[in-house]
Amino acid sequence: MSARALVSQWLARAVLLLLWSFVAWGTLLLLLTLGSVAGEGLRTALSRLVPPSGASVWAWVNALSVALAVAAGLVAGGLVVSGRRRRES
Repeated sequence: MSARALVSQWLARAVLLLLWSFVAWGTLLLLLTLGSVAGEGLRTALSRLVPPSGASVWAWVNALSVALAVAAGLVAGGLVVSGRRRRES
């Protein structure tokens, strides 16, 4: 294996690890938000996920992480549904 292929493979793995870390963080934020919905109401709990204007970078990273978690959940759900449809056919 060439050095270039080794470096690109290592870089791809690092990016995937970072991406899945953001997905895990977003999932944790979603679960905590769902937990606080009962006490505070839906609008108040969900408003914490949307960063206000002039928010820090960390607030935007949190919002991006939640969006990635929702997207990963939708893709996983779609794959499960399509797998079941193939088995039924």
